[in-house]
Amino acid sequence: MLALHHVPVYALAQPTALAAPYTQSVLAESVPAMCFNHVMNGTGGNCSLQFYRERYGYRPFQIIERKSTGEPVPVKPFARLMTEIKEGFGRTLTRLPTVFGVSRQTLYNWLDGETPKEPHQAKLVELTEAARVFAAAGFKPTSTLLDRTVAGGKSFLELIANGADGAATARSLMRIVERGLTSKAHLAAALADVPAAPRHSGDIGAPAAEEDA
Repeated sequence: MLALHHVPVYALAQPTALAAPYTQSVLAESVPAMCFNHVMNGTGGNCSLQFYRERYGYRPFQIIERKSTGEPVPVKPFARLMTEIKEGFGRTLTRLPTVFGVSRQTLYNWLDGETPKEPHQAKLVELTEAARVFAAAGFKPTSTLLDRTVAGGKSFLELIANGADGAATARSLMRIVERGLTSKAHLAAALADVPAAPRHSGDIGAPAAEEDA
């Protein structure tokens, strides 16, 4: 049966255990500590004070100083939204200025942290929602697809420019693309089942003047 020993040791402290950055770890003698001999110091050994002091990761310490600039990190929420839009739309990011009626450079200024004017902010949010739908589905919209009619005779870009719901419009576009791909697949399968018409010698016309008979 393994024996348990209580020995006086220093209080053990680790950096992750500190609640406040300026708290000094307490050093105390005569603090009871339990250990299993076979785990801590070999079978039949003793858990000495020196063992606890020298064991890696459990040495007493204190925080002397923590430097801080005292300046809060500026929050740029629209730059984060633009990053999501860039990831979701990929190369077609260059088509998105038409949604806002701004230049391409303005879009990149938003990406760099510039705050868009208030009339553009709601559309930016809807584009972000659309980008999230595209990213979740692994769908990369092409320039042609963004111009494709989605609802009411309007394209994806026109709908978002008019204030449509970004996520719903993105799903509608993907459904249209999926239906088109399904139709093509059915057509290809149907054509594959149609046997080729037999050809007769009479179907072959006379050679042209410059051709060999």
